[in-house]
Amino acid sequence: MAVGIIAEFNPFHNGHKYLIEEAKHRSGCDSAVAVMSGEWVQRGNIAITDKWTRTEQALLNGIDLVIELPVIYSMNTAQKFACGAVGTLTATGVIDTLAFGSESGDANVLLNAADLLINEPAEVSDRIKTLCGMGMTYAAARAAAYTGIINSKLLSSPNDILAIEYIQAMEKLGSDFDICAIKRKGVEHDSNEHFDNIASASEIRRRISENSNVSGFLPCPVFPVYSSSRLDTALIAKLRCCGAEYLRDINDVAEGLENRFIKAASEYDTVDELCKAVKSKRYALSRIRRIAWSALLGITKDKAAAAPSYIRVLGMNERGMALLKQMKTTASLPVIIKPADYAGDDTSFLSSLAEDIFALCAHDKSLRGGGRDMTTSPVIMRG
Repeated sequence: MAVGIIAEFNPFHNGHKYLIEEAKHRSGCDSAVAVMSGEWVQRGNIAITDKWTRTEQALLNGIDLVIELPVIYSMNTAQKFACGAVGTLTATGVIDTLAFGSESGDANVLLNAADLLINEPAEVSDRIKTLCGMGMTYAAARAAAYTGIINSKLLSSPNDILAIEYIQAMEKLGSDFDICAIKRKGVEHDSNEHFDNIASASEIRRRISENSNVSGFLPCPVFPVYSSSRLDTALIAKLRCCGAEYLRDINDVAEGLENRFIKAASEYDTVDELCKAVKSKRYALSRIRRIAWSALLGITKDKAAAAPSYIRVLGMNERGMALLKQMKTTASLPVIIKPADYAGDDTSFLSSLAEDIFALCAHDKSLRGGGRDMTTSPVIMRG
């Protein structure tokens, strides 16, 4: 059996390598499977490099099999991100343990918090609704409503929040995984500091954008870089043309947000300016960014609510090949090795469209062509 890891690897850094090593060691599993976001990531932006590059980096540093988390989950709320990822790992039939980074590093505390959230008291639900009505984001309202019931740090620490969502998703889906919570080493999520050779992914991305040297923080420091600013005009044009009815159907749009987007699109010509104009105390910037890109990609509420329908393999080594062989009898969903051979559905079509649009963001002009998602074979590492 294998340990499963949910990741973005954006980019793959030394902290990820440490997580993989610890996950294998603590779980006792000799293989590791990563379900990894493709072109768009959960904070509502594109990945800094393409999914095949990140797959290769992961395979060089302890992962044995990489499968793709479709864009309808990778760019969604924490709850739907977790359900898509846990559901995909569950469908492989080869996962024994789910491992993840965590600020607390305490599996029992996280399990208890997840149980309290699953069985939410009515008075807490009412308090959350009241606080949201006063203008709080849902995350802030939930943390405040659970004061004295759940340690506030658990509901305000990004990795602990995701960990709790993973556990809730396991309960919802009936996933029988052991849990391995690995305390984050060195620096906090989104920190602009570093500890020895470990820095947060956000700090590494910031340094890359400033052309600073980041080689000390990355086991694979050379890769093609992508920038979403190349899509600003395309996204603004989409928002100016699509109309309110189209936007109302886009995932996570509610309470008249479509009108705020249309107004902002008529006034601004960059995505950053538009999203800052739409944001309010009630709506986190990451949610606004996800909605904006979802409008460009056509990710509707119905599509974003779909259950996983396939397992897309991005890369493997020899241990990964053995897992794939095992999955012929254990997998509960179709396993896609050659995308062109898959009959497809809306989810796979959206992932291919996302790749075609993402390709336009490459700094290297030779990488901007379309159709790559349907023609690129999985990365294979031998020896």
